[in-house]
Amino acid sequence: MQQMENTLAGVNVLVVEDSPTQAMQLKDALETHKLHVTIASDGVEGLQALHTQTPQVIISDISMPRMDGYEFCRHVKTDERFKKIPVILLTNLSDSMDVIHGIQCGADSFMTKPYDILLLLSSISDTLTNQKMHRLQTQENVEPMEISFGGKKHILNVNQTQITELLLSTYSNAIQKNFELEQAYRKLNLINQEMEKKNLELVRINEQKNQVLGMAAHDLRNPLGVISGYSQLLLEKNSSKLDVDALKMLEHIQQSSSFMLHLINDLLDISIIESGRVTLNLQRVDLKALIEETIELSRGFASKKNIQLQLKCTEKVPEVTCDPDKIEQVINNLIGNALKFSYEGGVIEIGIVPGTKEAIVYVKDNGVGIPAPEKEKLFQPFSKGRSKGTAGEAGTGLGLAIVKKILTAHRGVIWVESELGQGATFFISLPYEPQDVLKEFPVE
Repeated sequence: MQQMENTLAGVNVLVVEDSPTQAMQLKDALETHKLHVTIASDGVEGLQALHTQTPQVIISDISMPRMDGYEFCRHVKTDERFKKIPVILLTNLSDSMDVIHGIQCGADSFMTKPYDILLLLSSISDTLTNQKMHRLQTQENVEPMEISFGGKKHILNVNQTQITELLLSTYSNAIQKNFELEQAYRKLNLINQEMEKKNLELVRINEQKNQVLGMAAHDLRNPLGVISGYSQLLLEKNSSKLDVDALKMLEHIQQSSSFMLHLINDLLDISIIESGRVTLNLQRVDLKALIEETIELSRGFASKKNIQLQLKCTEKVPEVTCDPDKIEQVINNLIGNALKFSYEGGVIEIGIVPGTKEAIVYVKDNGVGIPAPEKEKLFQPFSKGRSKGTAGEAGTGLGLAIVKKILTAHRGVIWVESELGQGATFFISLPYEPQDVLKEFPVE
């Protein structure tokens, strides 16, 4: 390396490059190794620079405005004053025709981008050495050659030395790129191994989180259930005996404890699902009867907001293989959401549309609707874009995430159609005979 630097010290180089940043980077790199560098921004400026100071070697980019590298090289090689100056073309070699064009314009060597500076210095040294060794070459040494390349015939006016130098420079670049690819491949393998370790660690931490969450939720559920139950009983039995302030306080206790109990139940559901401890109890189920029963259980909540629940199903629905408790939980959650975001006196339509291999169930309301940005995150845990209902009802942000996991386990799908202010319709697709059903959670 030191010997090559000593050989190249003081060599005058003309760099023809339209990118100021790349030109300065190359200039700095070459001057660090004691070469003298002049910069031209394109082929036109490059030809002008030749008349100011004749370089010992030219390094030219190919893609440039006004005059590209091929045309610039052709001008150099057809000018008696400059044709002996070696020209190294910088190329991405993204087109196999680059080599043909390089031969046709008389280039002495190729260097691919991004280049390795040591390989570039070696190429400059080799090119200068070869230029001295073959200084006696004349135009008479050049013979026309017809070749077929890229499906076309080409006439190349070349000599054996030029062909050899170009092939060697191309081969050297290929070796360098192969080495860089091997290095990148090794680094990628190391990164993959590290990611696998991190993923295993994340799985372990997530399992610990689920265990702690499950234990905490389980311990809280019983006392919260007692508070919610007794406060509801007090409201039913003693509301007429309480003054206004006491009644408001008791209602607040009942609403808060009910919300917390609902949150705890959702947390238990999500932690159990993610921990992999849930097993689906698959049965042959009359889907229409299951939905009718769920609707009846929801009528009490609907009556508080004077909302009608209507079932739409005109065809016979085939039986579905599913876990009835889990699918009831899905339907109940969708109806509950529709009630929450519907206005008083509205109508919620629950429909069943039998298909050839699956049943489509939808829950349609005429409530507040969903803003477009919130649709993408609806089924993510703790997504609470619409956290408050039309009557101030609170939500946990877990219900739809649980619904999606249950449906995914059944090889089903859920999606929503909605516009802000025009209600929302949630659809679920449930196969009659799901293939490879996930009898055990978790699911992605």
